[in-house]
Amino acid sequence: MITLLKQSSYKTMPWKNGKGLTAQIAIGPEGATFPDDFFWRISSAQVNGDDPFSNFPGCDRKLVITQGTGLTLKGKDLHPLDVLEFSGEEVIHAKLIEGPVVDLGIIYRRDRIQAEMKVLNLHEISTLNFEGGRHFIFCLRGRLQVHEHLVHAGDCIMIQSLSTLELAGLNHSSYVLISVNEK
Repeated sequence: MITLLKQSSYKTMPWKNGKGLTAQIAIGPEGATFPDDFFWRISSAQVNGDDPFSNFPGCDRKLVITQGTGLTLKGKDLHPLDVLEFSGEEVIHAKLIEGPVVDLGIIYRRDRIQAEMKVLNLHEISTLNFEGGRHFIFCLRGRLQVHEHLVHAGDCIMIQSLSTLELAGLNHSSYVLISVNEK
């Protein structure tokens, strides 16, 4: 099953620490609320200032900068399209390198979920192979053709119960592949 998640349908909500807003793309299990009873959540946030990250005990996080110059986190620069993994308990203060950024991240309960995040480029056609779980393809640049769906930058496709998927890239596309599996 393939579901198109359009950017216009993302649910905007405040960060857990109240310092900004995030656009929730998807959450699990179905019917879960954030931050109360979720197992995982994929979201995108605009970071406009030097602020602390919210604390998420028992969770791990993966983050990629999708727009802007980058952030300094944990004493290291995080540049666009680099994936950073860190613990939800870590005290992290984000410092903008040069102006606001937009990030894409997944927060997941480490005792229940395994998650992967990869940034990939696509110039023509690729076949992706999946093993169980849910998979998300977030279009960063260009456009993607997935079956009958044309996926624009900022939109996402959710894939369930498929073992292979043909993906076509238009206009030198790049995307983030996020895989979520229950332990």
